Amino acid sequence: MAKVNIKNIRSRYTLRGFMLGVIIYILTIISSTSIFEHVNQPVTFYNLYRFFPGLWFITFLPFITAFAGYMIAGNFSVFIRKQRKHIKQEAAKSEHVHEFVENLRQDKFDSDLQLNERKDKLSQSLLRLRDYLIQSKKDVEQRRIEEDQRTWVTQGLAHFGELLRKENDNIEDLSYNIIRYLVDYMKINQAGFYLLNTINNKDKYFELTACVAYDRKKFADERINWEEGLIGRCALEKETIHLTDVPNDYLNITSGLGEANPRSILIVPLKTNDEIYGVLEMASFKYFPEFEVEFVEKIAESIALTISSVQNTIRTTKLLKETQNQAERMLQQEEELRQNLEEMQATQEESDRREVEMKGILEAIDHAAISSEFETDGTLINVNQNFLRTFRYNPEEIDGQNIKIFFFKDDVAELDQILTDLRNGHNFKGRVRRRTKMGDEIYLLTTYTPVIDHEGEIIKILSLENDITEQVKMEEELKHSKDELGVMLEEAKKEVTEQFKEVEAVKIRNEKTLEGALDAILTTNKDGIVEFFNAAAEKLWGYDRSEVLGQNVSMLFAETSVANDEFLSAFVSADKEKIVGERREAPIKNKVGSEEPVLFLLSAAQVGEDHSYTAFIQQVEVELF
Repeated sequence: MAKVNIKNIRSRYTLRGFMLGVIIYILTIISSTSIFEHVNQPVTFYNLYRFFPGLWFITFLPFITAFAGYMIAGNFSVFIRKQRKHIKQEAAKSEHVHEFVENLRQDKFDSDLQLNERKDKLSQSLLRLRDYLIQSKKDVEQRRIEEDQRTWVTQGLAHFGELLRKENDNIEDLSYNIIRYLVDYMKINQAGFYLLNTINNKDKYFELTACVAYDRKKFADERINWEEGLIGRCALEKETIHLTDVPNDYLNITSGLGEANPRSILIVPLKTNDEIYGVLEMASFKYFPEFEVEFVEKIAESIALTISSVQNTIRTTKLLKETQNQAERMLQQEEELRQNLEEMQATQEESDRREVEMKGILEAIDHAAISSEFETDGTLINVNQNFLRTFRYNPEEIDGQNIKIFFFKDDVAELDQILTDLRNGHNFKGRVRRRTKMGDEIYLLTTYTPVIDHEGEIIKILSLENDITEQVKMEEELKHSKDELGVMLEEAKKEVTEQFKEVEAVKIRNEKTLEGALDAILTTNKDGIVEFFNAAAEKLWGYDRSEVLGQNVSMLFAETSVANDEFLSAFVSADKEKIVGERREAPIKNKVGSEEPVLFLLSAAQVGEDHSYTAFIQQVEVELF
């Protein structure tokens, strides 16, 4: 619909009214002049207005009609404005209704209708439709939630029944698996399993046999007496306790980020046939819904039946084991008596055998080693014949002497330190320099061992020694020979260095000689890497030597030529035998890629394990040698 300009309407209607007045005025004047034909009067405006005074009204008629047109246009404009406003309102209403219906289609039930006339039938119908859809969705959601809850409970009971069937022979393992399953399945924060201990009917108490996610303070509280606290109250009343207002000092849930009080505590008795077997305690940051409480109560009854069965099985097994153990103990005691007699006989025989072996060992040591015994201050107690022969003393000469007489004065301080360590209970083992009666220097490999009585006191020192004088002399000679060998090696090294310098000088002279040769000359190692490339070779191939040195020689020949030519194939290959000493014609490939025939003569050189090959190349038209 085209937009109507109100001002243009008023202008047009005012102009049309004015023109209508003008037309009426003209027609009135024309009709009035015809009367003057019957009266003998000239036709003038004066006579017209004199004979027809009403013409004065006609004269102002254009202004009157123009004003009338203006007023009519004004009323029409007001009507148009009202119609336009009404149309806009209807359009806005339609838009709101469409938006409201679209939101309902998209399940956005919280949107408002936003109509001023909410009491009309359309608005009321739409609002009733929204309320109906909201209620329907709530009903569907509630049914879905109830179905999910039933499914959750059913699956949980099935899984839990399977768990109870598997774990039915150990209370501790069973209780831990129950708590771990509940924490994981219900997504709670903490849980504890309290088992009623009825070994003594006068002192019944609950024992915390399993817990998950308990902090250390709560975990330490492993025993709760009968009728004590909420656990005892739950067991005494045999009813579930569900706390939603948890005291601040009851329990804290801790993590790496801190600790906080739980929002809900659920305590469920484990009962069957009105008999209590334990209590389950669970804590969570969320409230326990009714279906979860019922789920735990159903599980608690199954747990109580399982515990009753397990306890009966354990008691029966325990009685059976006790009976078996008593019979086994009787047999073991009889067998032990018999074994004790045999062991006593074997021990006596072993003691006799060890005594004989010990005598043999001591005699062997006495014959093989230099043996002596002395006090902790060094005073000699006893020595063997090897000791006397080594130091060249008679027995009466060393009677009551101190072992310091067998040391040089320079070594007495070392001996004092050794005696101090021995008095502190430490053994000594090492090479010691000694002095014979004649003042000769000998070396002994010595072991000093403190002998300790049953009270822990050192009663004497046992010394076992071997003469290693010859070995020490050989070591000194070997060391002297090693020093001489080092001097000889150093001299040989210097000689080799000088020879190497001479070889390098000769090599440089040879390279300079080859550099000035008119023939192209290149040298490779055994792997085919170019090591020398003279100026004539640069000119022949067109390469700068920096582009060739360190590269494989195959870059200087075409692949087809290498494949077809026996000489080139052997020359560029590292694992083929080179054709040495024969003059061969073969093509080369220069830098621009073109091939040119040349004459080759290859020579080989070997220094130790190092091989090198030198190729003398000359163009075909040049006379070789």
